Amino acid sequence: MKNSLYIIVGLLLVIWGIIFFGFNASGAVHLILVLAGIIVLARLAFDKLLSNRQG
Repeated sequence: MKNSLYIIVGLLLVIWGIIFFGFNASGAVHLILVLAGIIVLARLAFDKLLSNRQG
């Protein structure tokens, strides 16, 4: 589960880059980048939360 979230984030970043730089899109395409950031932040938050409960 841990690695799959990072794979999803990586794919979202690649898709964002292709759309943004390849097609010169703007506006709503940045939601993909925000979604990737939220996934990473949630992953880090839950890691800290779970590690505090174990120890």
